[in-house]
Amino acid sequence: MSERNKIIKANCPSCDGERNCQVHSHILKEWDWSDNFGNSVNGGDNHSLLECCGCETIFYEISSWNSESIDYGYDAKGDSVQNYHKDKATYPKPESKRKPLWFDGIAKVDIQLSNILAEMYVAYDSESYILTAVGLRTALDRATEVLKIDPAISFEEKLTSLKNDGLIGEAEMEVLSVVTDAGNAAAHRGWTPDAMQVSHLITAMEVFLQRAIIVGKEALKIKDKIPPKPKRKKKT
Repeated sequence: MSERNKIIKANCPSCDGERNCQVHSHILKEWDWSDNFGNSVNGGDNHSLLECCGCETIFYEISSWNSESIDYGYDAKGDSVQNYHKDKATYPKPESKRKPLWFDGIAKVDIQLSNILAEMYVAYDSESYILTAVGLRTALDRATEVLKIDPAISFEEKLTSLKNDGLIGEAEMEVLSVVTDAGNAAAHRGWTPDAMQVSHLITAMEVFLQRAIIVGKEALKIKDKIPPKPKRKKKT
């Protein structure tokens, strides 16, 4: 069987797992590099256009290798073997598993905030925790604008305004202040939070966004549908 129409195993971005996939197109690009001192490196990139045999999603996969990255192991006879280590990536990327169920509701309120959060989740999935912390701070900044807080004032003043408007309490104000400080430290002081710290920061932001932007707005829509409290009859 030719490479075209061949069935291979690949990570489907829709199924988000390894699946049987049909190869629709395949291109191998190999390269070599050397200098005048006898040093050399070689490698290659496999470009494939694939279709998942299950959900029928069409996607692109690149598999890259080079002679500087070798995996060592043993064959069935116990002899040592060397194989090129292959780095694989697919496009489009799978949807983040961290996104909450209500995430799509953010786009209905503000598309810019939705885009910021989407990129933040991509950074988190890629374990780019500095970018994640910066993204959380940026998302909080945009969220305050959505909630009609003056964008020209400082972050501390924005949090105070949220509290004065009854949108957050004292405890949540302190928590969101930590989210702000974490983003500032990552952006300006080279601080790298660990996975657990970032997870806590994301949870704090998600709680705030769900309550203040998603649930709050939906609850307000119910207000006009609630029958008024009956008036008390005057005593005769």
